[in-house]
Amino acid sequence: MKTLRNICAAALLLGGIATLPSCTDLTEEIHSQVTADNYYNNGNEVMAAMMRPWGHFCGILTVGNAPWLCNELSADAAAWPQKGRHGYDNGDWIRLHRHQWVPTDAQVVEAWRLLFMGIGLANNFLADIDKLDFEALQVPMSKAQAQAEMRVYRAYCYWYVMDMFGTAPVVEKVGEPNPSSWSREEMFAWIEKELKESIPALSESKTETYGRVSKWGAYALLARLYLNAEVYTGKARWDDCIAACDELEKGGFTLDSHWNDPFRADNDKRSGEIIWSIVFDQVYAKGFGWNLRWLHYAHQRGWGLESGPWNGLVTQPTFYDSFTDNDLRKTEGFLIGKQYPRKVDENGNYYFDTTAEPLKGSEEYNGEDLVLVNYIKSMTEGEENSGARSIKYEIEQGASGDMNNDWVMFRYSEVLFNKAEALVRKNGGQATQEVVDLINRVRQRSFKAEDWDKMKYTVSSLTMDELLAERGREFAFEGFRRMDLVRFNKFVTTSWWDKEASNEPRRNIFPIPQKQLDANENLVPNEANSMF
Repeated sequence: MKTLRNICAAALLLGGIATLPSCTDLTEEIHSQVTADNYYNNGNEVMAAMMRPWGHFCGILTVGNAPWLCNELSADAAAWPQKGRHGYDNGDWIRLHRHQWVPTDAQVVEAWRLLFMGIGLANNFLADIDKLDFEALQVPMSKAQAQAEMRVYRAYCYWYVMDMFGTAPVVEKVGEPNPSSWSREEMFAWIEKELKESIPALSESKTETYGRVSKWGAYALLARLYLNAEVYTGKARWDDCIAACDELEKGGFTLDSHWNDPFRADNDKRSGEIIWSIVFDQVYAKGFGWNLRWLHYAHQRGWGLESGPWNGLVTQPTFYDSFTDNDLRKTEGFLIGKQYPRKVDENGNYYFDTTAEPLKGSEEYNGEDLVLVNYIKSMTEGEENSGARSIKYEIEQGASGDMNNDWVMFRYSEVLFNKAEALVRKNGGQATQEVVDLINRVRQRSFKAEDWDKMKYTVSSLTMDELLAERGREFAFEGFRRMDLVRFNKFVTTSWWDKEASNEPRRNIFPIPQKQLDANENLVPNEANSMF
């Protein structure tokens, strides 16, 4: 039985407790007779209320939700092209891909709303427990730990807001109307303070806090914050990034032996690499639908799936080509070519039955064999078989629209990459043997033993461009490719498939939604808003 499997269920049950819909409307709205004054009667009720913010993560940070869509579909790996009569969706995906978004775009608006709703939920819980006696209520953790976890949760939401929008209000208490904007530098300093002050009270246990946050999750966020500090503040913090990564070495995390073990359906039990995750379960904690977004309609019948896929997300052709043909992340992580029914052998291993009738198309290739191709004419001229499809997260035979895999927010491999990048940047962009060894530790498991000597990096072959490319391959579709491209100064200045280069660095961030600017006279437009 999955640890904390009721996180998302608790989120639904506690929807009646007052929450904050956005940063510009900070008035509590009571939906029932259950309020903070009469709800908290024992430790179980305190813990259940604490699950409400964590449950919100189930519907905010994973594939298909607005923050993920903004950060991945604006980058160089994933896309959602129009395929015949399907997938236009008001042009949202086309504008994201071509960097033509506007302040009223649905995904931009939704990303802001979801992130600030998380902030509101955290503030609400912190206010509720401020005067509670945890000992008297027999809460199975200290108040200091509960407060620290929620402050890190809130800091994570604010880090995302800072990264995506640059400036925003920082609100720590319920009920502050029309808050004023903070600069990016001020937000960075506040997030850093929240994390550093919270770390001492957090648990070091990887099991007790699974699905919430431990000390190690806070250090992982701190390392990512410092890695991007020059983007956020104009001042590099490479030594601080390295120090945070070194602290994480004390957590006892290990690299999994196979490249996709962190993404298996039982990754909560299988992986020693996961530092911070979001718990999902197809019965008790629903909301994770990798299969729905990536697979073709025909895979429902061919794989015995309960729910029908949407034939939406695809891999950009140039990104698929960036993998060598002997890279296991390519040969095992994508669907390409003629599609056959998938079956399971007596050992529980999946295989494609090439002796069976191939799966069939239903649109442009109705009744013909379904052959996925690594070609897409443009974002507006795709076809039902366009693009390789990612199966990075294991899709179980017979899966419903809600999968059992836990979503990986941070993993140990990123710690090694972050330290390596900080070291190479300190060295003027030139790799050292220490840097090469860190990257090769992760890369080696993606190749067979007989191929490794030819595929391992050396000091001369691991250039900055190659480091960025390898980050893309290793962390494909994990939700932060845009951030990497911005840090390497490649996001707006580089062209890729059906996206032209531009000379507008303001496109490195998204505009603050127009409805928020209209609602709050103290909200300052950011650089991206000045384009409209």
